[in-house]
Amino acid sequence: MFNLSDPNNLRTQHIQLLNSENIDLLVNLEQNARLTEPEIFIDNFDACAFKTNMKNALNNPLFSSARCMMCITDKGQTIGRLDFAIIPSFSFGTNLQVYVDWVYVLKEFRQQGVAKVLFSEMEAYIKKIGISEYFLLTAENSEAQKFYRSFNFAGAEIERQEILRKYI
Repeated sequence: MFNLSDPNNLRTQHIQLLNSENIDLLVNLEQNARLTEPEIFIDNFDACAFKTNMKNALNNPLFSSARCMMCITDKGQTIGRLDFAIIPSFSFGTNLQVYVDWVYVLKEFRQQGVAKVLFSEMEAYIKKIGISEYFLLTAENSEAQKFYRSFNFAGAEIERQEILRKYI
């Protein structure tokens, strides 16, 4: 567990990996995200269906390599999440690759170090299992781009490769 004291708001934050016991923390974040940014989250959110889907996913072997780290305040409010997958690959022999595919922090908590804490915790987590690099699927919006520049991605290799999505 990681603790970060926020002197501006006298709030302590800690990180938890999503599991079957703390799904309500993720539901809380998803509900708040839709309330604070309805222009981004335009779908109709059914908390019960979401919770059921998450429980099913956590028990599904196809999701065994997926991780969701959540940042929670000392008052029990989930204020951010970082989702990543550890993918075994036969490229370059055998290795494990990590892909970060979703980072979200509630609007009122942005630019307070929450995303940096999430990334730092994820990096420590993957280092412990012998992984020394990861791939970040980036967002195009200016707020996200500003974050990438402010965090330690300055020395990162920037590879512009197209990611194709095909619905079948």
